[in-house]
Amino acid sequence: QTPPPALLEAMGNLACGNQQHLGDAPSAMRVIGKRKALLVGINYRRTPNELRGCINDVVNQKQVLINNYGFHDSNILMLTEDEPKNKWPYKKAIIEGFNWLYQGAGKGDLLFFQYSGHGSQCSLGSTLADCICPLDCLDSPWPESVVLDTEIHRHFYNPLPTGCKAVAIFDCCHSGIVANLSVQRSLDPQHAPRPRYMAPPKDNQVPPNSKPLAGIKKAVVSGLYDRHELWVFSGCQDNQTSADAYCDGTYQGAFTWALIKALKEDVWDETYIGLLDQVKGNLRGYTQIPALTTTHTSYLNWWYAGKVPEAPSRVVPEDETNNGRKKALLVGINYRNTPNELQGCINDVRNHKICLMKYYGFEESDILMLNEDEVVENWPYKKRIIEGFQWLIKDAIAGDTLVFHYSGHGSQMTDFSGSEPSGMSDCICPLDCDKPWPQHIVLDTEIHHYVYDMLPDKVKLICIFDCCHSGTVANLNVRRDVNLVPMVPEEYSGIRYLPPPPDVARPATVSSSALACIRPASNSSAEKKASGFRRALQNTRGYRDHLVWVYSGCQDSQTSADAYEDGKYQGAFTWALLKALEDSRYCSRHGPLLRGIREILRGRYTQIPALSTTHGVYFQRFYMGQKTRIR
Repeated sequence: QTPPPALLEAMGNLACGNQQHLGDAPSAMRVIGKRKALLVGINYRRTPNELRGCINDVVNQKQVLINNYGFHDSNILMLTEDEPKNKWPYKKAIIEGFNWLYQGAGKGDLLFFQYSGHGSQCSLGSTLADCICPLDCLDSPWPESVVLDTEIHRHFYNPLPTGCKAVAIFDCCHSGIVANLSVQRSLDPQHAPRPRYMAPPKDNQVPPNSKPLAGIKKAVVSGLYDRHELWVFSGCQDNQTSADAYCDGTYQGAFTWALIKALKEDVWDETYIGLLDQVKGNLRGYTQIPALTTTHTSYLNWWYAGKVPEAPSRVVPEDETNNGRKKALLVGINYRNTPNELQGCINDVRNHKICLMKYYGFEESDILMLNEDEVVENWPYKKRIIEGFQWLIKDAIAGDTLVFHYSGHGSQMTDFSGSEPSGMSDCICPLDCDKPWPQHIVLDTEIHHYVYDMLPDKVKLICIFDCCHSGTVANLNVRRDVNLVPMVPEEYSGIRYLPPPPDVARPATVSSSALACIRPASNSSAEKKASGFRRALQNTRGYRDHLVWVYSGCQDSQTSADAYEDGKYQGAFTWALLKALEDSRYCSRHGPLLRGIREILRGRYTQIPALSTTHGVYFQRFYMGQKTRIR
């Protein structure tokens, strides 16, 4: 069963159909046949509905497909106003484009469709349909001149052969009720974004109480396409507006810009769910929240566009050694006898300590435990955590391995620096966080300063955050079958999010300059301030030479669970991490380890763990550098 509709709406990011697990084998994910793409971008030049970035969207996407995903120019059909007139994006040409896309398609192929332009809704008597708006819809009757959602189903979804992959990207919006909403929290007047929504003609106005049909996204999870390998990205939620914006010195769609930026940051190797998470991060400052819909839960973990990372023997340097010193700082906070009490955080770090000593060669003297069960000097107050960071980095040299694990509450507070587009800064919550903020919390920028920035060359650092930072999801269930009032430990599921004090709970007023898509290449400190715990690894050039892996218990829009598993209270993510390591006999590469963790959590928890690193090839490095299995 899929999660309840209300939960999917609140998550605001993804939906999937059949929950059956179909396997994550690289052979199934890989594209072994042809790659074809239909790219449609419409600027509606010299009309009242003119946009400025749609053609740039598909031009940029074409270059990405050719340079990074193995597409040939001859297998990409461009329909824009810059092409010869027989390739202008009229409805007839778009339908013919779908037919061309499917000619000769079969198992192992990849079909790619992007539409950048206006979306709308069209009245069909007592019902209404989502539609995209070809160039000829400006002066021809509707619905004859628009492409209805049902036509997209018939020409793009329905014909998909078994084993053929299809990716669709819609950088437009379909809800007229949001056509006048701001698409950015603060606008640069010179380059103010425009909504990609076109109002229907007066003779096709949507009547009151019209019932919507299946729509472009929702049909994917209807059960009709259970045999399809189909992914559909949308630039915004159904009740939002997709922005035609000005980014990196040119007009383009905010969503397409954020998508391509995310792919570049991960060296073009990314899973669908990981890509969605990064796109959402790049769009902070815009009100739109992108969406991803697919036909099976397991497909969220497949590699985008079938690009599986190359075999490790060809891309992972052979200088990876594991003969240096190993140190770990493990922080677990249960906040005992407070309204914010958790149950499993201390167990998390105890269990992790045992794992590090027994299977990865850590000495007890090189593990610093900060929790309420230690002597008072090692209680996890902010001052002691900062001292722990300094202890962890001290005397580290090339070849060493460092681990930082935090289990406890995460939160966000007002970003007074003005460099975070969302107006909020991520933080973790020490034991003394009941005192004024930010003096008694640890901000993301402080972790950058004390840990990431200080890391010597060729020292490996693994960070694990079993907490969450988004207050928008603090009221969601993190377990599908949890009761609101648990009567037995097995039904317990807490939330590792602490609401900030009222005086720092509101986003800061963000200037238009802070919301610009361009980030100055020379201002690395500003980039780090706006990057959170994981994103700094991709968004900050200064970390490109660092050997850092950061695991998070959930996506930015989700909640990390404080749970009850295997007879004890512990974090769902930490429990799944240690179980996945055990299943691999303590020898796993980072990428497969992440997939193993997600597989263990799947069906029990809605949270989807995330992993960031400084280079795409590092997903194929061994966790802790351990290359042999433990018998």
